Amino acid sequence: MKRTEQLIKDIRSMYRPENRYANFGDVLLSMDVHGIRGMSALVNFDFPVTVIIGKNGSGKSTLAQLALCCYRYKQPGALLHNAKDYYSLGNFFIKSNLDPEPYTQDAYLRYSYAIDPNARGIEQLSLFTMGDVACRAKENVIHKVNSDWGGYRNRPDRKCIYFGMGFFVPHHEMGDRIYLDPKTSIINKRGFTENSLKQAAEILGSPYNTVEVATIINQAKEAEMGFATRFGATYSENHMGCGEARLIRMIDAIENAPERSLIVIEEPETALHQDAQHNLAVYFLQVCKRKHHQVIVTTHSPTITDVMPIEARKKVVRSAHETMVDNDPTIADIIAELSAGHQKTLLVYVEDEFSKKLLLEIIRKFAPELFNAVSIASVGGKGDVLQAVRYTRKHKGVKTIGIRDEKETACRSEQVFSYPSDLAPEKEVFCSREVQDFLQSKYRIDFNVIRENETDHHEYSNCISRLCGVSAETIDVQCIQEYITGQELTKFSPLLNEIKAVC
Repeated sequence: MKRTEQLIKDIRSMYRPENRYANFGDVLLSMDVHGIRGMSALVNFDFPVTVIIGKNGSGKSTLAQLALCCYRYKQPGALLHNAKDYYSLGNFFIKSNLDPEPYTQDAYLRYSYAIDPNARGIEQLSLFTMGDVACRAKENVIHKVNSDWGGYRNRPDRKCIYFGMGFFVPHHEMGDRIYLDPKTSIINKRGFTENSLKQAAEILGSPYNTVEVATIINQAKEAEMGFATRFGATYSENHMGCGEARLIRMIDAIENAPERSLIVIEEPETALHQDAQHNLAVYFLQVCKRKHHQVIVTTHSPTITDVMPIEARKKVVRSAHETMVDNDPTIADIIAELSAGHQKTLLVYVEDEFSKKLLLEIIRKFAPELFNAVSIASVGGKGDVLQAVRYTRKHKGVKTIGIRDEKETACRSEQVFSYPSDLAPEKEVFCSREVQDFLQSKYRIDFNVIRENETDHHEYSNCISRLCGVSAETIDVQCIQEYITGQELTKFSPLLNEIKAVC
């Protein structure tokens, strides 16, 4: 973990505005999208590796594919650009009888990219300032011009490599004769470099003796096929696991790409176990630092996302009215969004059911992003909370904290916190002016009378229930909600920040 933290620190320094162009060239800085595939959104690239997270249909692929359309590329030694060597909107957003309107008439892609700070006579924008330092940048717009697109000729030159979902389909499932015909022959092979071989082995956690990429031929058709040797056996991609085959080819392409390339990968976690996903995310950081690539990844994987610094994460949320790009989401935010609360990231132990209801309402009002990420369980008294936290951490391996009722009972070293009051939660809530006014107005109950005659604060709601004929559970929730409406975020911020830090 320390090595990864140092790696991130190094890349941050490389990506500082004053260093950005020298290290990453014409790196993509921002995209403003309007009217393409139903999307209108703005995304900034605050780190040279970006993971785009979101539910299916949120627009992750649209953003990733549009990034590829921001550049064109000329092969070394070529006099003219060849459209086969780069991407345009027509590669992804196809207008046809099946999809007559993949974009609106006023659609556009406006984007900015870094430029040489010493360049003269070039339009520039002061973007992404850090203190008094700004990265010089240029803007281009690709927009609808009648039935065509304008702005293509103004794109800067940069090699872009795309690994879409089709890349991850195993060769033997494609049904293509060249991969399945016994008469297909090998005409040449090239071996993986030692570094590529090492990278693939480290990601998969499996040693290889050799890995090669071969050109294969069947009649007049040619293609490429990977071969690996390990444990005394040599086999082609037809006999590799899906994740294994795709990974070694992807590593090969990334390692052989020109420096400062743009690498776009759709859901690289496909067919990879969690440890391999983690290792692959670390590899993206390593290759970013070593070859100065910009890497954009779409993913549903919290494992991959968790490796990345928070500024590298972009969560896309789509509604009927808009597409929002949420910057700097926490892992709790991400899991809550993707699982709709079915998967929790943190277990919180509290003393009793009243405390549980209180915490839920605090989160509902002041930190709704945590609502689907936190699971709350009541366990009993103060000592029970501490014991439950210790046991769950030691024997279950679950992220766990405790929240005791009163401030003086907190024990931060044990990850046991408290509500911000010297009073028990029942006293804090029922004795508040907001709740007393509510009980008087709603049920014509003078709470001061109850307080004078009932010495056990745990019985407050039962007493009120008997007087008004409403269940104690309903009284609890109503009074907690009234109490919460009279509070400010600042009162609960320290507690909520502790919860977020653990998430």
